Amino acid sequence: MKNENIASGVRWQIFVEGLSAMTHVGLHPHEHEGPQAVELDIELSYKTGGGSAHEDNSASVIDYDYYCTVVSDFLKSKPHTRLLETLASEVASLSFREFPMLDEIRVAIHKPKIRPNTARLGVASSWSRWSYETLLLQQPAESSVAA
Repeated sequence: MKNENIASGVRWQIFVEGLSAMTHVGLHPHEHEGPQAVELDIELSYKTGGGSAHEDNSASVIDYDYYCTVVSDFLKSKPHTRLLETLASEVASLSFREFPMLDEIRVAIHKPKIRPNTARLGVASSWSRWSYETLLLQQPAESSVAA
């Protein structure tokens, strides 16, 4: 069965909103005592297909359920990271490594209710495959995560 929506070189965006995970992150001494909750909003952009129609192929798309599992497992098992900025870069690196069709990613990481009168505080960054290959792969990792 032909699927014309996937076939013609379409640019796809997957969004993950409010992915909750426990991880070790933070500058302050009390943040080194154990894991804390973070929430991620992630946008993934990739292109499928070529110039002609082809069979519906799940290998040419990003499985968002599997993606969420990969990111959650990574965050749960990683050593302590001091900065949310570093953690966002590590999630971007992981995503580019695990999903070769990925072209662009935007990662926002929030710490919910960590300060009075705020719903959440956090950081966001955007990366292209080019910036991953030329910038992220060149940086030494703060943790033991290999690029």
